[in-house]
Amino acid sequence: MTAGPTPPGGRAEAGTLRKLIARDGRAVLAGGALTLVVQLGVYVLGVAGGAPRMQAALATLAASVVWVALAAPVLGATGRDALGALLRGGIVADASAVTLLVLWLGGPHVTFAAAVKVYCILAAMSLAGIAACRLGRSSAGRHILAVVAAAAILTTAASPFWIGGAIRTAPPATARRIVATGVYANPFYCVTAALSEQTRFVWHQASVMYRLTRIGDYAPAPAACWYASAAIHAAAAALLAGVGALVHRRRRRR
Repeated sequence: MTAGPTPPGGRAEAGTLRKLIARDGRAVLAGGALTLVVQLGVYVLGVAGGAPRMQAALATLAASVVWVALAAPVLGATGRDALGALLRGGIVADASAVTLLVLWLGGPHVTFAAAVKVYCILAAMSLAGIAACRLGRSSAGRHILAVVAAAAILTTAASPFWIGGAIRTAPPATARRIVATGVYANPFYCVTAALSEQTRFVWHQASVMYRLTRIGDYAPAPAACWYASAAIHAAAAALLAGVGALVHRRRRRR
């Protein structure tokens, strides 16, 4: 039997897919490969250096949070349109899923459920960074906003280093709100909360961290929920995407 003629819609879709691969394929593959080199490189170096697998896994997850915060908005800013930005920036979170799979297969400290939770956090972070950079009207504007978005996400992840000064002189009620925001918005707090059943380690509750956070000295710290940071970054992504859609719609009308 001979195959029937390809419908016009099928040819159009195939042509669109080929154009998409030609335009964004290399950048997506390069972004995914670089993500794996960075993240798995931390894990391999940790294990090869004699670190326990739990510590190597935690270091890898910390590096993953930092890398997603930096790379997703910057790669997203290189996309010509919203789909290109999503593909280029989103590959950072999707490649991180491979890293999480390796950590799951490599030991008992990262369960499959924990890996899914961490992926949700990283995916929400990447979407927030991509949505932020898409607010720019030009390539230069998108790259500037990508840097701003990366700095904002890293600032939340670095809350142990600045939250002490913010809560030391604040009234008790304000200090509690600052601490709650600093804990719930911090992606690495929530990543460690996702693994707490296996690792027995939550960053802001570890004794060594109290030398940096000073949380317990000035205001009680809430329990970290793995989904808090994912929800906050997803909400920010939705808000920024909505604003970006309005901005670009007005631009097209002009």
